[in-house]
Amino acid sequence: MERSKELELINLSLGLAQEKRPPAPEPETMVPVANYLDPERFRNERERFHRPALNLVAHRSEIESPGDYLTVDVVGSPVILVRDPDGRARAFLNVCRHRGAKVTLEARGSCKRFVCPYHAWTYRTDGRLDHVRHREGFPSLEKEQLRLTELTCVERGPFIFVCPEPGLELTLDPGMQALVDEIDTMVEGAEGLAVFQRESGVHKANWKLLVEGGIESYHFKIAHRSTIAPLFTDTLSTYEVSGRHLRSVLPKSSILELAGRPDEERHLLPHANVLYSLNPNASVLVQDGHYAVITMTPVALDRTRIDLWTVGRKIPGGEQGTKVREFLEANHRFTVRTLQEDFAMAEQIQEGLDSGANEMLRFATFEGALRVWHRTLDEAIS
Repeated sequence: MERSKELELINLSLGLAQEKRPPAPEPETMVPVANYLDPERFRNERERFHRPALNLVAHRSEIESPGDYLTVDVVGSPVILVRDPDGRARAFLNVCRHRGAKVTLEARGSCKRFVCPYHAWTYRTDGRLDHVRHREGFPSLEKEQLRLTELTCVERGPFIFVCPEPGLELTLDPGMQALVDEIDTMVEGAEGLAVFQRESGVHKANWKLLVEGGIESYHFKIAHRSTIAPLFTDTLSTYEVSGRHLRSVLPKSSILELAGRPDEERHLLPHANVLYSLNPNASVLVQDGHYAVITMTPVALDRTRIDLWTVGRKIPGGEQGTKVREFLEANHRFTVRTLQEDFAMAEQIQEGLDSGANEMLRFATFEGALRVWHRTLDEAIS
């Protein structure tokens, strides 16, 4: 983040905290409950918003060297993400071109070739079909035409993005590029960061409810009373639009400590979390010394898979390594605990929506980020 932008955000949050008022009011917004319950709309969201887009799927540290790979589900498509012999990150459908079996069942690893466990058709890490057992039984086979099906894969800064739709050639839009480049400078020593821990789970809620819980601070003092409530201000979060994406600043109560200090002593991350909402599927929560990546994949109308990664410094040896590990473990546990409160609330809300008690949901004048995010989604699927 450029220093001028950091100071601008500090001054904005500090001013709101000193005046004890939320940001300038925006229009109150009503969202139909049917948007969370309609199967046709859900299908449109998956097919028009998630699948024909670059989804954030991995951190560069997870496939650092040629041959390193991991397997992921990208909006229902089984995908191999691999670094090829030239060091390029590539994505292929994890589907053998012979009979459709997965060519690898491992979650991650390192190899020179993928061997299908069904009939041992073998593929190189650049997707080429390398070997067919009993080749004479396939007289019409042309190996070059039976490469693994490649998907658009973009590596930018610390992140790797994949589009699950074969045949679509996409690039990151300028708004996404700007935010990704900013994230890459937010934590000191960005080049040395790596995924410390990754976990996932499926939650019984529409995916939009899980997104919404991250881009408003109105619930902090109530829903998170046993975790982050004492640390953060109440309804003072601000946001800025970057193309189809958002940057939100969630100031802590300690932001008031910066009043009267010279600019050279003012730094944002000790006194705020910065949340990047990268459509269609990811939130990146940047904190002091590390960040968390939360990806949300719609599985069904009322089911969402959440993948959470904590990214921080690589663990060095010796006493320093013990301190780094303890720091990251403590922050990962705290992030998981806090997010579980959000996920439990989303599941409760889903039950409430199904009950028929409400026809509309209401977003306040100080929840402008929610209004903008829903508008972006509506425009994408219209």
